Amino acid sequence: MCPSFMPPPPSPCGGGYAPAPVIPYAAPPPAFNDCCCQCGSPCRYRTMRARTHGARIFSAVAAEFDEDPTCNSEKLRTIIEENITKDPTISKRAIQSAAEEKFGGRINVICAKSDFSYVAYTEKYCQASSGEVTCYAFQPQ
Repeated sequence: MCPSFMPPPPSPCGGGYAPAPVIPYAAPPPAFNDCCCQCGSPCRYRTMRARTHGARIFSAVAAEFDEDPTCNSEKLRTIIEENITKDPTISKRAIQSAAEEKFGGRINVICAKSDFSYVAYTEKYCQASSGEVTCYAFQPQ
């Protein structure tokens, strides 16, 4: 006599529930700094941070507004201030060299005596001036 129905073997994990779906990791969108020097428009720093629910949502929102749109690294500000000269070309090279030695990675630097505008994908950045020279340094993502 043949059995008409054979139940499936018991699950090794017990319970018979399907495994949880695997959600692939997606890197967060890069942060960017949108600014200009001497143009009169306010600088902006924007990042898409993961939001949490419940009591921590307010601290996550507040942290986004605490970012300084012109400088978020006091170490980088100090490097700029110590290496900026009256010559933008000399300044950018000196700042880049000192910053790369300090941070151990690539640092981009822009210096000018006149107005300049930029958008940079970065999380470490600083813009500082001395006299008529302004420099912006940032670590690319």
